[in-house]
Amino acid sequence: MIGPFLADAWLKQRPASKEKPFASILYTAVLHGKVALPCDVSSPSADDSAALILWYKDDSAQPIYTLDARRGNVDHAHQSSSPELESRAYFNMINRPAFLQLDPVKEGDAGEYRCRVDFHKARTVNTVITLKIIVPPGEPVILDEQGQSLKGLVGPYNEGDSLTVMCQASGGKPRPTVTWWRDYSLLDGNYTFELGDIVQNQLKLNRLRRQDLLAVLTCQASNNNITVPSSNAITIDLNLKPEKAVISPSHKPLLADKEIELTCTAKGSRPASKITWWKGNQQMQNTRESALHSSDTTTILTFTPSIDDNGKFLSCRAENPLIAGSSVKDGWKLDVQYPPQISLQLGKNLKVSNIQEGNDVYFECNVRANPWIHELSWQFEGQDLTTNTSAGVIISNQSLVLQRVKRTFRGRFTCSATNSRGLGISNEIFLKVKYAPLCKPGQKTIYGVAKHESLDVSCELDSDPDKVTVHWRFNSSYKRSDKITFSTYRAHSVATYTPESDEDYGKLLCWGTNDIGIQSEPCVFTIVPAGPPDPLHNCSLVNQTEELISIHCLEGYDGGMSQRFMLEVYLINSNVLQANITSPVPVFLADDLPSGTPLRIVMYAANPKGRSSSVVMLASTLRPAEKLTRRGDGEGMFIIRPFLAILIAIVTILVTITLVLAIFIRSKWKRRTKGEIRRNNPESEKSEIPLKKDIEDIGDIEDTGPDIIPDKGVTRSPFAGCIDEKEQRCLQLSNIMEDHSLHSLKTEHLEVVYSSPVYTKSHLADINSPKSISATTIRPSTSLVS
Repeated sequence: MIGPFLADAWLKQRPASKEKPFASILYTAVLHGKVALPCDVSSPSADDSAALILWYKDDSAQPIYTLDARRGNVDHAHQSSSPELESRAYFNMINRPAFLQLDPVKEGDAGEYRCRVDFHKARTVNTVITLKIIVPPGEPVILDEQGQSLKGLVGPYNEGDSLTVMCQASGGKPRPTVTWWRDYSLLDGNYTFELGDIVQNQLKLNRLRRQDLLAVLTCQASNNNITVPSSNAITIDLNLKPEKAVISPSHKPLLADKEIELTCTAKGSRPASKITWWKGNQQMQNTRESALHSSDTTTILTFTPSIDDNGKFLSCRAENPLIAGSSVKDGWKLDVQYPPQISLQLGKNLKVSNIQEGNDVYFECNVRANPWIHELSWQFEGQDLTTNTSAGVIISNQSLVLQRVKRTFRGRFTCSATNSRGLGISNEIFLKVKYAPLCKPGQKTIYGVAKHESLDVSCELDSDPDKVTVHWRFNSSYKRSDKITFSTYRAHSVATYTPESDEDYGKLLCWGTNDIGIQSEPCVFTIVPAGPPDPLHNCSLVNQTEELISIHCLEGYDGGMSQRFMLEVYLINSNVLQANITSPVPVFLADDLPSGTPLRIVMYAANPKGRSSSVVMLASTLRPAEKLTRRGDGEGMFIIRPFLAILIAIVTILVTITLVLAIFIRSKWKRRTKGEIRRNNPESEKSEIPLKKDIEDIGDIEDTGPDIIPDKGVTRSPFAGCIDEKEQRCLQLSNIMEDHSLHSLKTEHLEVVYSSPVYTKSHLADINSPKSISATTIRPSTSLVS
């Protein structure tokens, strides 16, 4: 049983030769290992056995190992070894074949061994063995390109760089082979023999890849297949480029002037990459890192896009600062949406200061919008403009053309546009259209003046430019004169005119000239003889409450001079003045009047030449509504609803009409009776004619008849036209109406509208004397008292 020992040796039989007529066996052993050299000690016959076993080395005459069994059993034979073997040799007789074991093997053990076996009876047998000793190489050394020794973790190197390493092995017998391995794969098996006993293998990796990170490269030196090869290994440390950068959220429209946060994540870098944000070629600064891992980096950009950023390229760049040119990026063109930004400008060849009436004018509306506009409109003085070829207005795309512009287009122009993000309005351009002078509207055109009195006539012209040369002329059917005294400041001129005779009444003409041209039509001022104004007309009561009344009238001719309007309010019963109001317009409001009181209202106009005749109206303030307080026992108060008030008014009107019809039938019956009496007794007619009432009687009538209209010293009732035999019936009807008036005032009042008298020159001469006004209409007011 020599298997365990022969496993470490190479067994090879050498052929016999004339010098050595016996066979030779080749054995190989490794230095510091062990070897078993076989020797066949079996006898040819069963009754024979080995008597003496001798081991010789090389040509030595002395045995190196002896086993002597000549005097006893071979199993108990005496064994001895030479000093060179010391205690390393042992002859094993148990195994078949028997063997001499050397442990450990030394380099000097190499040589030729001969085992001689002498038997008791048989011939001597010799076994020759040649032993070769293999010396393993030492541990290989790994060097870089600079000759520095490498061991363990080396680097870091940059991804994409090349790597060259050298492995050298020295010693060994025979010379070893030097190879490079990665894991269990052979990378490079080419080696060279250098001077001395050095064997080397150079490994070159042209481009380090991501998968080379922490790769183990092993260099092996081996000169046998018995022992484990000598080896040395290095582990590669790499700096890795970032693989990609990703912006989130993904590409989407942004809103101008609205802050947004964008996140950029870079993956695959070792160490972590540095992230920068760019807008075009400009690096953005407002960033912060939110997470940092071994190979991933996340950076947040806080960004407020502006209108000017639309279309610019926004990018996120990730770069390993240790690896030049390792940057990767992600980005897209910014889609910044905003309401239309609009600017309005006049045509390039036009100047605002040189626009004259009749020129062609055009505007350009420059629009900047994202998304693009779906509507564009033009405005003049805040009102929309549309195409109107007859007026010379043409709108085409973003242009506005005004053909033969008129002064009516003097004002502010704007344009506006709308998109999905809102409305944009342009700047204003004031179109200053220059034009020849013309009369300003609203001027006083009729002037009244007496003979030999001076009058200032104001003429205001509308002109651009307002530096105007003004001309005056008097024109009538009797004379024409340009000798008018006047003063002018820019476009305002005042003429001083004095009529000397009737021929000097007529028309004053005023016109002007500026750089644009001459006024086409003059301003006409009519000079008339001055006199008192005409009376007011169409007066109506528009409002009445418990304490106030409001009256509107229409003014008459002012007599050629400025006029003012007066109102006087009297109590009918006592003729006491309650209000005295002067107004520049014929609109009056009398306040703080006693409630539920009949009133006489006197109105007239006045100018420096006198006052008009008076217009008299009757009215009354409303009575206060009756109030019922809530009783303590929980009974509610009585409230007059609007429909109930209307019902009461209708009933009152029907009762009034019934009473009037009854009075009319009664008076007709009395008239028939009186006629019969006159026919029977003519003398009685004179006795029935009433006497003229004195001033005290008139006062009594005023106290009892709220509908009787007094005018200063003269007072008339609505039935003042009654004469002769009708007088008595009229007075009776008047008395009945007096009794009924207090009741009817709860629900209605009578409005008396007077016709304005026509005055002649004689009337104007006696303007201060009041004129009586005849009542033409008596109609109930629509106001109801609740």
